Amino acid sequence: MTDGTMFLNPKLLVPVLLGGLVLWAIFIWKEWSQRNQRRFWIKLIVSFLGILSLALLVLKPTYSTTATFGKSILLSEGYRPKQLDSLKSKFKRIQIEEYTPGKVLTSVAQKDSLFVLGYGLEPFDLWQVEEKTVTFLGTDTITGWASIHHNDVITLGDELNIEAMYQNPVQGNWAVLMDNGGNPLDSVSFSGTINQLVEFEMVPKASGQFEFALVEKDSDGEEISTEPIPVQVIKREPLRILMFNNFPTFETKYLKNFLAENGHEVVVRSQLTRNKYKFEYFNTTANPMYQFTQKSLASFDLVILDTDVYLGLGSASKNALEKSVKEDGIGVFVQPNTSFFRQSRNTSFISFKPDGEQKLSFGDPAHTLVKFPYDFQDEFLLEPIRMDSISVAAYVPRGVGKMGTTVLQNSYQLVLDGNQEAYAMLWTQILNAIARRKEQNEAWEGLTQIPRIDQAFQFRLRTPVNNPKVRSDRTVIPLLQDVLVPNHWEGAAYPLKSGWNQLEGSLDSITDFSYYVFDDSQRWAMSKLSTLQANLRQFGNRNRETGKINKTQKREPISSVWFFVVFLLSMGWLWLEPKLGN
Repeated sequence: MTDGTMFLNPKLLVPVLLGGLVLWAIFIWKEWSQRNQRRFWIKLIVSFLGILSLALLVLKPTYSTTATFGKSILLSEGYRPKQLDSLKSKFKRIQIEEYTPGKVLTSVAQKDSLFVLGYGLEPFDLWQVEEKTVTFLGTDTITGWASIHHNDVITLGDELNIEAMYQNPVQGNWAVLMDNGGNPLDSVSFSGTINQLVEFEMVPKASGQFEFALVEKDSDGEEISTEPIPVQVIKREPLRILMFNNFPTFETKYLKNFLAENGHEVVVRSQLTRNKYKFEYFNTTANPMYQFTQKSLASFDLVILDTDVYLGLGSASKNALEKSVKEDGIGVFVQPNTSFFRQSRNTSFISFKPDGEQKLSFGDPAHTLVKFPYDFQDEFLLEPIRMDSISVAAYVPRGVGKMGTTVLQNSYQLVLDGNQEAYAMLWTQILNAIARRKEQNEAWEGLTQIPRIDQAFQFRLRTPVNNPKVRSDRTVIPLLQDVLVPNHWEGAAYPLKSGWNQLEGSLDSITDFSYYVFDDSQRWAMSKLSTLQANLRQFGNRNRETGKINKTQKREPISSVWFFVVFLLSMGWLWLEPKLGN
C-alpha cells in the first residue's frame, strides 16, 4: 500500500464523481441568469465545496500513519539464551511469549514488531504473523540426520537403497544400519566433515512390514541416536513366462528351475529334432504352442528365446512377437551366443562394441562370471541393467514393451559354486526390468513427509471407484475429489499411535494402505531443519541489528465530521444568501 490519499470505498469513485458533476451542472444552470453578478461566482464556489464534502462523506478518504504498538519476543524451541538476554537488555520490559505449535499467539495481536528466536514457527502457524514486521533471528546450526531417503515400499527381491546426510558429525562416531531384529548389517565411520553422506544397500529376504534402524554410535560403541527406517516389502506377483530353445542347455535348465521355485508360471519348449519338441509346464496347465500369434502371446508377461530361435523366426511369428511387444507391452529376452553379437542392428535390436573382457565381477564378496568379449554401445534408448554399477544386461523400449539381452554366459556357475543368492539376485533384477509391468487399478500416495501422532497425515488415492470410502481406526475419512482429475481423491487422517498405521478401504476393490508414524524424538533434526528453512523463506535472515526500529505503516480514515460540517455550512449559506440579498 503506497502513501497518499486513498479511499475506503474506491469502487464508488466513478459514480460519485459523475453524480457530483451532474448535480453541480444543474446548480450552474439554475443560477445562470445571475452570471454577470459577483454573487454568482461566490455561490459557485460554495456549492462546489458542499458537493465535494458530500462526495467525500461517501468515499471515506484515508491517510497514512505509523503504528507503534510496541515489540515482543517469541521464543521457539532451540533459542539461544544469550540472544534473549541481549534483547532484554536493549528493550526494557519487552513482552516475551513462548511458542507452542498449534496454539494462538496472545502477544502478536497487540504488537506491531516481533522478534522470533529459535527454529521458528511451524508452517501451519505462519498465518498468525502475516501482517506483522517479523525479525527472525534463528538459532545455532542443527546437528543430526538432516535427510534420510529410501523407498517406503519395495518388491521382494529388489534392492533397498538408503541415502542419508548427517550434519556436523563427530569424527570417530559410526553410522550403523540395523535389521528388524537389531543385528548390524553395515556401518560407516564419520570423518568429521560438516556434512557427511552415507549410503547403504541391502536386499530383504522376506516380505512384510519391517523397521530397520539407522543408529549413531560413539567410538566406545554407545548408542547416541536411533532413526527408524520403515520399509514395506511386498511379494512379487508371479509372472507368466514362455521359454523357447533350439535345444536344451544348462543355462535354460537352471533358469527354468529358479523361476519355477519362485512360483512363476513357466512354459518351456525345447526342440529335440526337426519338427519335434519337448514341452514342460511349471505351475500352469498344459497348453502347447508351436507358433507365435498375438492372441497366444497376450497371456504372457515375458518371452525368453535363445539366439537360434530368435533369428530363425518366420515372418508371421516375428510380426506377431513385435506387435505383442509394442502394443501389449510384453518383454522379450534373448539368450545370446557368439553369433548374436555379430548381427546387424536391424537383426539384433541392440548394438554392441568389442571390449576384449571375458570376465565380470560384482557383489561383496565378489562373484566372477564369464562374459562375451563385448559391451553395450551407448545410444539414446539403451537402458542398462547394473549390478554394483556393472552393466550385466540392457534393454531397449519398443512401444509399451521392452526387448533385452545380456553379455553374460554360463551364469549357472553361480549355483554350482553355492552362490544361489547371488544367482537369484542377478536374474531377478534382469527379468523384472524387462517383463511386462502390471497396471494397478488404484494407488496410494502419502503427502506428509514426517507423519506425527495427532497431526494431519495427508494422502492421495487414485481409484476408478465412484465415491470411495476410507477408514482410519474405524473412523470414516472425508475425501475431496480433484476437479480436473476425477479419479484422484485426497484426505487427511489423524493417527493415534506411533509405528505402523493403516488406512482401510471399505470396498473390496480398494486395497489397504500402510504408513509409518514417528514419535517426537524421531526425525527430530529433519523436522527442525524443515521448520528453520520455512521461516527463512518466509522472513529472510534480515534485520540482524536488534536496535533497529521496526514500524508498521497503516491507513486511518479521516473523520467524517469535518466533511459533514463543511457540507452543513455550505448548504446553510446557500439557503441564507437569497434572503440576505432581498
